[in-house]
Amino acid sequence: MGRRAGGLALGLLLIAAALAGAATVQSGNLRITVLSQLQPYKLPRAKPAPVAVFVAGHLESANGQIPPQLQGMKIKVNRYGLLQSKGLPICGVHQIQPALTERALANCGDALIGSGQFWAHIILPGQEPYPTRGRLLIFNGRKRGNPAILAQIYSANPFNSSFVIVFAIRHIDQGPYGTELSASLPQALGSWGYLDRIKLTLRREYSYRGRRLSYFNAACPAPEGTKRAAFDLAYADFYFDSARLGATVTKSCAVAE
Repeated sequence: MGRRAGGLALGLLLIAAALAGAATVQSGNLRITVLSQLQPYKLPRAKPAPVAVFVAGHLESANGQIPPQLQGMKIKVNRYGLLQSKGLPICGVHQIQPALTERALANCGDALIGSGQFWAHIILPGQEPYPTRGRLLIFNGRKRGNPAILAQIYSANPFNSSFVIVFAIRHIDQGPYGTELSASLPQALGSWGYLDRIKLTLRREYSYRGRRLSYFNAACPAPEGTKRAAFDLAYADFYFDSARLGATVTKSCAVAE
């Protein structure tokens, strides 16, 4: 049991970084629910503008058992959703792992792009799983010299524990999706336990060379002559021991006057 899944809820926050609305996906006993809100609702038709995303995610088994182990995930984001990190400070894994929340913020606060809370169940040998909660921080980072997103979780119960999940970012040249986020799990969490719920706010605006920029940006791809649009904004693949679960997330928006 100590190796049962941890980290799927953390991965959901990356999906929700580009989506709005609510979605529930189930395969067998595994059920994933994501609730999110994108602000503002009205966006430019073509040029991406700064946005903030509010996210809640829940992972559970329909039969009440511990969810299966998640091996990895890939998330593709529509070209109308843009992650922009030019000029934003960069955080290294060694600066936030191992680290208390306060130390992580002291070392990498300038690279922070999101924060929130998580709920989990700790699994220790010979004991029944029991609930805990803690802080969740998201930083602009690097992986082997390439852009990445670093997700740090910290809990003080039953003892001080911190973990970092690294999401690599890859540009896609063709097709409806322009960005891919990928991570291997649950190596970051080991046998500590499994996450089952998160709440998160993703927002970061900053100044660079006299310009005001935002890490999270989106446009509304409504055709000319229309004011609203609904389209597939993100597609996610979740990889388990013996199965793959895919989900498409749609977004609706209005064109800003």
